[in-house]
Amino acid sequence: MSGVVAAGNPLTAEAAALILRAGGNAVDAATAGAAACFAAEPLLASAGGAGIMLVREPGRAPVAIDFFSAVPGLGAGTVDPAGLDFEAIEVDFGSAVQTFHVGRGAAAAPTMFEGLATAARRFGSLPLTTLMAPAVGLARDGIVLDLLTARTFSLLWEILRRDPACLEEIAHGLPTHRPPRVGERLYNPNLADTLESFAVLGGPPPALLDGLSAEFGLGQGGLIQPADLDPKVQICAPHRFRLGAWEVSTSPRLGGRLVGVIARALEVHSGTPSRESSEAGLVRAQALASRGGHLARVELPPAGHRGSTTQVSVVDGAGGAASVTLTSGEGCGHVVSGTGVHINNFLGEEDLNPAGFHGHLAGAALPTMIAPTIAVHDSGRVVALGSGGSNRIRSVVALVIHAIAVEGRGIEAAVEAPRVHGEDRSVWVELADRVAPHAIDRFLRGTFTQVHGFADRDFFFGGVHVAERGSDGRLAGIGDARRGGAAIVIA
Repeated sequence: MSGVVAAGNPLTAEAAALILRAGGNAVDAATAGAAACFAAEPLLASAGGAGIMLVREPGRAPVAIDFFSAVPGLGAGTVDPAGLDFEAIEVDFGSAVQTFHVGRGAAAAPTMFEGLATAARRFGSLPLTTLMAPAVGLARDGIVLDLLTARTFSLLWEILRRDPACLEEIAHGLPTHRPPRVGERLYNPNLADTLESFAVLGGPPPALLDGLSAEFGLGQGGLIQPADLDPKVQICAPHRFRLGAWEVSTSPRLGGRLVGVIARALEVHSGTPSRESSEAGLVRAQALASRGGHLARVELPPAGHRGSTTQVSVVDGAGGAASVTLTSGEGCGHVVSGTGVHINNFLGEEDLNPAGFHGHLAGAALPTMIAPTIAVHDSGRVVALGSGGSNRIRSVVALVIHAIAVEGRGIEAAVEAPRVHGEDRSVWVELADRVAPHAIDRFLRGTFTQVHGFADRDFFFGGVHVAERGSDGRLAGIGDARRGGAAIVIA
């Protein structure tokens, strides 16, 4: 089938494109691309994580497939947090430092396999064995590390090095005393076996489920119990809002609602005459809209999610669309032995735990900032997009969809535009290609106590990957260079 794929890595995009060439639809391609991320983008997504997929069948309103994790510990009773394997690690992004908490006590039961199986079964057209084949090949044959993947290993090295067994599986055959380097080949044969088993069974392999219970339970400093390993995948209505002539559908969880808050605030500013018409004034308005989304978290509980994420966007020639955002946080630093699956650290993310760690009730839905999005114009034009980028997701998705829907920019210009993210008294801003960066800095300091300027477009601001089918059937896509993105059009 004809279509377009935009994703965070050329190998991921090619895996999804292979499925379109084989006759698959947008959901087939997105499912295959999502699985390929586990091998091609090993620290930005994992089979040990979770996600949300937005799906639009041709001519129908979009729906959400919500397969995000719940709080573990069902049936465990009261647990003393002091007895958990739980450690703080600082990650230095250069212009910003974030603290993450890792260890087995930071892990929630993953739901990735259940979500992808639901998507393929309910909305796909090809067998799961076909959809998993590209990912199996990448894991077994290995990938050559590019600059972005090598940088990500370096960023998260303090997490990964705490357990040599983790490195031995996800970076099989490479030295464990230093981060992998550009040009080295990364294998994960155990992950290949796990994916093959999943493809045949249509659900999580027994080795993964048994390992989660045995290695991430109370006896090992974790919280995962057998009762946590039966997650409920929901097919539900997305969060919807109108933006100009566009109907925007996004995540039903907090991230999607905050995208709506920020995008509508940007729209109001665009339609209101203002003395702040200079470049610096417009950047300040974007920062204030972003900060408004940050502050709205307390009005739209529960809180959001920080973490490593990635995105696959697909629109097929029939007008079907799929947008899937995947996350495993930064990973907890441990794999399930013999599976090649690095498990998430959702319980160690500050934004998920605003009242303190391990305060959620077992079984409660974990919040997430991820915001896969599908926007449909009144003319029939369809755009699928989303982003990785931790708590910046809400800002960057809102900025891009506003640029497309309100400013009328093409998808390439919308993605490449410099970005802004505001929180409380701090703001982060890309200064590349600004006319007057010093004026922007001065203007922002009139409102924000801390201004973190980035000289170039940066990994920190996520990767918005966009696939588009025009009202005339024209296909186009762009992968965000901030995170090594790539787009492929299948005519």
